Amino acid sequence: MKVLFSSIPQWYPASPYLACALLAGQLGRAGFDADTYDFNIAFFNDILTCEQVGAALEKAKRFLKTPFEIDADAEPQMKAKLQETAEVRKNVIEAYLAADNGRAARVIAETGNAVKVMKTKELFYDPEQYYRAKDVLADALDILSLPWAPARIRLDNFIANPVFTYDFPDVDFQCRNAAVNMFLPYFEKALAGKDLSAYDLIGLSVTDLSQIVPGLTLARLLKQKTKAKICLGGNYIFKIAPDIKKIPKIFTDYCDFLLIGDGERTVVELAEYLDGRRSVETVHSLIYADADGVIRETETAPLLDLDAVAYPDFDGYDFGAYLTPETVIPVQLGKGCYWGKCTFCDFYTGQQKFDMKHVTRAVDEVEYLSKKYGSPYFNFVDEAVPPAFYDKFAAEVLRRGLKIFFYSFARLEKAFKPEVLQNLYRAGARFFMWGYEAASERVMGLMNKGIDLSRREQILSDAVDAGLWNLCTFLLCYPTETPEELQATIDVIYNDRLVDTCTPSNFALKKNAILKNDVSAAAITDFQANGELHISYKYHSTVTTMEEIKRKRNSFERKFLQDTADRLFAHTFTESDALLLYLAHYGREFVKTYRLKYKREL
Repeated sequence: MKVLFSSIPQWYPASPYLACALLAGQLGRAGFDADTYDFNIAFFNDILTCEQVGAALEKAKRFLKTPFEIDADAEPQMKAKLQETAEVRKNVIEAYLAADNGRAARVIAETGNAVKVMKTKELFYDPEQYYRAKDVLADALDILSLPWAPARIRLDNFIANPVFTYDFPDVDFQCRNAAVNMFLPYFEKALAGKDLSAYDLIGLSVTDLSQIVPGLTLARLLKQKTKAKICLGGNYIFKIAPDIKKIPKIFTDYCDFLLIGDGERTVVELAEYLDGRRSVETVHSLIYADADGVIRETETAPLLDLDAVAYPDFDGYDFGAYLTPETVIPVQLGKGCYWGKCTFCDFYTGQQKFDMKHVTRAVDEVEYLSKKYGSPYFNFVDEAVPPAFYDKFAAEVLRRGLKIFFYSFARLEKAFKPEVLQNLYRAGARFFMWGYEAASERVMGLMNKGIDLSRREQILSDAVDAGLWNLCTFLLCYPTETPEELQATIDVIYNDRLVDTCTPSNFALKKNAILKNDVSAAAITDFQANGELHISYKYHSTVTTMEEIKRKRNSFERKFLQDTADRLFAHTFTESDALLLYLAHYGREFVKTYRLKYKREL
């Protein structure tokens, strides 16, 4: 009985992710043979070469002369979407070539060195080279995307072809059609050179919308080409479970099981079932089709004893493959969110009720992983860690004399007093991702953030005084937010004393958000599914539109990026690991005051 867990594209390729390593650790302790493989980082390493970028440009040029043939057997609706894709692709390629002016040749020549910069300490920690390398890789991915336009691959996102929806028939069609799916030929080639015959179970972790098309593409090929049972899990699968479990074709063509929720107990029970030790009905938190094709769902797993969960096993990962020169190890200190009442949020969906590991158990795990894998850098992937826990955690780290550096999400709670923040810095904290969201008290009331708004700026100021970096998340254009309220939030973002990094997001109405149960508070009049495989709704509002929200957010971002073009990490969604490494390497003052000589092209 042998199991493989794999990460899948597309996810930011800076460091390994936790899910597969955590499940491998659980199975290993239970006596099963479990391997891990990161298809995501393999994908980026394979495509980010001078040869592949150059080949993509030539493929795009050939498309202008010889577009793909429309599948004669396709349904009329899909034929129309293929034709529209071909027309849009032609326009995208022609526009790129018209504006090229020799840039593509420079990008192709520099791609290999840009990857080297990201993986080499001396080069990575030179801000001029690091920021240039980031831009080269972004440009390289633009070229790599041309043959598949209007789909687009980026380091921080995969933007699927917008001609197609996230309804299952559209996604299913893409998974089978190489003309509109960049991942299909990639995975076919990758699997041809990989022996998976030893595995009885292959688990794929789906954590984001950006992984739906590539993840299902890989799952379908694995189900065709291996004898292994295929299990789809991850937080995103839980969020769409009510819809995806109603699609029989998922179980005939893509997988054998859907793992719903936390997998630490379920993967062991599933392995026991496949090893003949139990019946499938006794495996918790599982959806499957029985011998008659009837879709069954088992009982939800009981709550985990977090202190009894095995340490994650990263033995199968090549840390040198990632686009950072030093590894930031992900660790989970607890489960869920201790507030869990923000009306817009679905981040905690799919996890058991809030619980934390015992402080000494948590520090034991960090100390063990740091020594085993030779890295002092950690990302605590929790939704929110309570100030009281962090205060005790910092004290234990300091008592043991551990030399670590870390970051995590945190709520702007008044219990983050100056002495707590100072001890956290001394224990290795270098920044927190604070959910500031909006300046308006009225809008924050609609969000139900549950914090003392009068204390937010003082906490941020105390964090700065303690030496910490403030990465603040903002939710722009919440429905009913007035132009004046939006400007007040923008003024906070531009407060250079308190906000070091801005991470802005659009409002989205999530399928699992509390707000769905009372949309009138956000002036939303009706909403409808955005596709079975999408976690958000389309909606109508009496005061704004989804298009207007996006336009305002994009307008703000363009100006902010221009105004901060010479700053380090002023604006980011996904560079958290790199930010931690820079802060640990140089300190807050250097990162804050450094001004780039390299001019980014916006």
